[in-house]
Amino acid sequence: MFEIYLILVISQSSPFFFLYTFHYISVMKKIGISLGAGGARGLAHIIILEAFEELNIKPHIISGSSIGAIIGAAYASGMTTQEMKKSVAELILSKKFKFTEFYKKYDVFKIIDMLDVSLSTTGFFKGDKFISFYKKKIKTYNFSNLEIPIKIVATEYWNKKEHHFTSGNLIDAVRASYALPTLFTPMKLGAGLFMDGGMVNPLPYDIIKDECDYVIAVDVSSKKGINNNEIPNALDSLFASFQIMQNSILTQKLKSTKPDLLLEIDIKDVRMFEFNKVKEIWKEAEKQKKILIEELEKIVIND
Repeated sequence: MFEIYLILVISQSSPFFFLYTFHYISVMKKIGISLGAGGARGLAHIIILEAFEELNIKPHIISGSSIGAIIGAAYASGMTTQEMKKSVAELILSKKFKFTEFYKKYDVFKIIDMLDVSLSTTGFFKGDKFISFYKKKIKTYNFSNLEIPIKIVATEYWNKKEHHFTSGNLIDAVRASYALPTLFTPMKLGAGLFMDGGMVNPLPYDIIKDECDYVIAVDVSSKKGINNNEIPNALDSLFASFQIMQNSILTQKLKSTKPDLLLEIDIKDVRMFEFNKVKEIWKEAEKQKKILIEELEKIVIND
């Protein structure tokens, strides 16, 4: 919000002398931001959100899918980008996770060790320790207490439909949104069974368009795989197939509806769970952050 004051002064010699202040209030455009799915590449969202902090403005609303929901909910709860960066360093850059060694072999046993997960009776991974860490960092567990509204996307398994969480337990919604099939346990909430939101809407800018004057979409999907002329292992094939599906969904959606600003962060040679490459991810995101700052400044000036 911007305030403009106009002071009108009539000569003191005039019988109509007075001093009057007109106070105009100009309300800034409602800016929405959508944070897309993309595994480790989604850490770039933190850098993009820095643009809002540097200009001292807040989004009107956020939408997020998968890791976009994780980052978006944390920011909407009141966490700063610096707090998120510290949390990333604490969780990901800690020596106990041994990410470098993990990616030398990239097998299921290393995944279990890296994610620090426990097997459920269904054969999926619960991921309890990550969500426990997340709950210690986030500022609230409920949608009603958020500083910024957020819509979190998940896939409802039984009805095969897209679902938007906008109220209730925030942690459950986030957990549902990143429940990648075959890796994390689906979230059973009420009569529904929920899985990763990237299966139906990997970049959910369309679900906030009616509530904003200007919508920003942040695409962190993988556009080109690592080509080393080798047949990928089972896990690489699974994750890459998931990313190909997401790209196809987004390509078709962009043909019918577009955001006002699409930021495509071209992060190369980073696989879905290569969180150890966070420094490279953040470096690449800085390029799109500069573009966003320029665009946001134009909106501020025009308002």
